[in-house]
Amino acid sequence: MGLTPVQVGILFAARQLGSGLSQLPAGFIGDHLRRRGRFLLATFWWVSVAQLAASGSANYWVVVGFLTLASAGAGAWHPVAMGVMTQWMPGRKAFVLGMHLMGGTVAEITAPLLVGVLLMHLSWNQALVINTIPTIILGLVFIKLAPMVIAPPQFLGGRVDIRWLVKAMLQPGSLAVLLAITLHNMSLIAFLSMAPLYFQEVLGFSSSLTGLGVSLFLIGGAAISPFVGYISDKIGRKLMATGGLIGGGVCAWFITLASGNVAIFPLLIITGILMLSVRSVIIAMALEKVGHRESTVLGLISSVGEGVAALGAVLAGIMGGINLAFAVILAAILSVIAGMVIWPVTSKR
Repeated sequence: MGLTPVQVGILFAARQLGSGLSQLPAGFIGDHLRRRGRFLLATFWWVSVAQLAASGSANYWVVVGFLTLASAGAGAWHPVAMGVMTQWMPGRKAFVLGMHLMGGTVAEITAPLLVGVLLMHLSWNQALVINTIPTIILGLVFIKLAPMVIAPPQFLGGRVDIRWLVKAMLQPGSLAVLLAITLHNMSLIAFLSMAPLYFQEVLGFSSSLTGLGVSLFLIGGAAISPFVGYISDKIGRKLMATGGLIGGGVCAWFITLASGNVAIFPLLIITGILMLSVRSVIIAMALEKVGHRESTVLGLISSVGEGVAALGAVLAGIMGGINLAFAVILAAILSVIAGMVIWPVTSKR
């Protein structure tokens, strides 16, 4: 569409806001709805309809609006799904959150590769339609799976205790973890929104090579995430979270210093391993700080963390308008700061 870096940043920011705003109410639904499998089923069709509507328009703001709506549907899935998994295996929170991250990242790994190839032969509208097909297929499959989703361990009915949630999240440790999650999300969205432009416009990558680079970044984090979560369930979380955030930030900075495919692609894998794999560890820390009502807490974490993360895309777009390398460096700095914020927080196994 010939968008500027700022317009790309706005697009990513709007999608982050849509995802963030939907997750807190979705979290409440996850803890207050006995048949929450039906809600999860609805999110597939929510996303599919919105993406197909976006593919039918050539107007930038209409596309932004429908993709934001689609992101809201996708975002609503996560706190409920993660809440179900942590309630199913309460002693292995980081491991099951890592499995959730790995499973969800499969699509994020294959999509850049698929879209990179499709854009060599098709328009972006046609590529978006094809990218919606897996969501429709899974929506049909989940009709059978929805009744198998377990009910909340303590069914809360229509009772919503906002005061409990506010009191729990205002504890110093909880606030620190929430801030770290927000900075981490800002770092990731800044990197993922501007790195493809950096690869294409600065390094001269083709669309297929750019898709490969983004996929390698995601593969690194997804593949090792369950293992990192399992280890943190055994030995503790703080050291792993801090090391991943700071190390990932340093490696992201190295990307702007490297030249040539031989150096860039291994760096992307290492950066993904460090930055993405610790996400489940940090979220597990937040759950342990707050206590129970997992879906509600996860909804709040995602709503605040991803909603504010939209600012990362806007800032990255502004920096990218000056120099695309500055946008990648911004993502690196945000990750390092997140690691420094989480270091003073006490954690338990």
